[in-house]
This record gives sequence, structure tokens and C-alpha cells, in this order.
Amino acid sequence: MSHDRSEPVSRSNPAQTERARRLLAHESAAAAAAAGITNADARTAASRVYDRLHEQMAPLVGVAGVQLLFVRSAKLAKGEFAWLSDVSILEGSAKLRERLQAQDPAVSSESAVNLFGTFFALVTTLIGERLTTQILRGAWPTIADAALTETDQ
Repeated sequence: MSHDRSEPVSRSNPAQTERARRLLAHESAAAAAAAGITNADARTAASRVYDRLHEQMAPLVGVAGVQLLFVRSAKLAKGEFAWLSDVSILEGSAKLRERLQAQDPAVSSESAVNLFGTFFALVTTLIGERLTTQILRGAWPTIADAALTETDQ
């Protein structure tokens, strides 16, 4: 990913958005299978993605570092999803799930994609594409590389 470091990262690129969409879809399917239902909602998938990312990132940047990256992602991702700017991700996945639950299902889904896409943009800017991909592989070892690797650089 080429990025002019003089401009702040404010949006994910299409590949990061697609990466977020695929991970959320994967977690939705996994949650549905675990619950014996057809499809889990965006709230459950977002919570699962948040928890896995937090688990993988905390050893690298610390618990507070992960939380602050999510807070910054929420602020940057707000755009058309104004409620994101009020999210205190410092309260964890339960608060994220609660905020998503208050939204229309379609808005919840797009909000989660926007949030995680922005998170991936920040993390990639901070630690680079290679290390970001390694972290994602650690969190989701059974997902095909295409879902974890940024292709549009």
C-alpha cells in the first residue's frame, strides 16, 4: 500500500474494505454454525472479529494500544455512520455489539465493514502489510490467503 505519510489515514482502500467484509462473513458463518442457525447477524460477527483482532494485536501493541486503534478507527470511519464517533471501544466488544444492535441490520453490517476496514488501514500504516497479514493469519489460520491479503496496492 502506498500512502503519503503527510496526509492522515482516513479511509480504507477497496482491498481493506473487502478484507473486512470477508472476515465478517467468515465469522458470521462460524457463529451461525456454532449456534445451529442459518445466519448470524453483523453484531455477532463484529464482536468475534474484534475479539480475535484484540487477542492477536495485544502482544504487539498492548491492550491499550489495540483499544486506542479501535477508538481512532471509529472516529475516522464515522462518515455516514455518525454513531461510530460515539463508540467507546475501550469498553470492548460488548459495547460494540450493543451499539451495532441499536442500528438497522443493513447499517450495522456496513458500519462494521467500515470500522474494520479503517482499522486495517491504520494497522497497515503502523506496522506494514506483511506484518498485518501475519497477524490476520494468526487469528484466522483456516481462511484462504485471498481473504487476508491485500491485493489492490
